[in-house]
Amino acid sequence: MRLHLRSIDHGPVSLPIWQSILEDLANPPPTRVARVLGVSQRTVYRWNATGHAPRVAQLALFWLTRWGQSLVHANAERDCVEAVGLARSLGDQVERLNAEVANLRALSAPGGGHD
Repeated sequence: MRLHLRSIDHGPVSLPIWQSILEDLANPPPTRVARVLGVSQRTVYRWNATGHAPRVAQLALFWLTRWGQSLVHANAERDCVEAVGLARSLGDQVERLNAEVANLRALSAPGGGHD
């Protein structure tokens, strides 16, 4: 069993529309959005006017929304459950191997084998 934490496959498949993302972030002014995304205010005004922004801009802000935070939380919980399962599985394997080693030692001890 391998542990696959924080895989690129765990990102969002679809994103809310631009306006919904902004609404979820309490409609920040374009100046703040521009600063966070590293674009000009004019660019953000254009996105707001058309109601569309590039996927990369939507994705960047998505992680700040309740949906993004929920996905982060769900992924972290899944990773934790997976890690605990792996630890338990490895612990069981160690116990079985220790029992096997003890059994082999008993068999190889003087008088322990079958003659």
